[in-house]
Amino acid sequence: MPLLSFSIMDPFRATLNERLADVQAPQAVMEQFQTCASTAQTALAERAAGDLWWGASTLTGVAVGMTDARTIVAAGSPACARAVAALAAVRAS
Repeated sequence: MPLLSFSIMDPFRATLNERLADVQAPQAVMEQFQTCASTAQTALAERAAGDLWWGASTLTGVAVGMTDARTIVAAGSPACARAVAALAAVRAS
């Protein structure tokens, strides 16, 4: 689902890469986060394909700012939940 990738995953990856560069994260950490983003994208695409209402309402919520894309990504994978929490901690510091 290209729209899902464009609306949710691409901004998440951009923010993630920016924050990791800011803290000069080791390459292994960066690869772990990229794996998280890839697995979440697959999980979210499968969910959207199986539940079109969820997909449409999620995309709309993100587009109008009612839903944070990081929340959607975190729900896509347990590993991503940890990644999003770490990203929030970096942002807070």
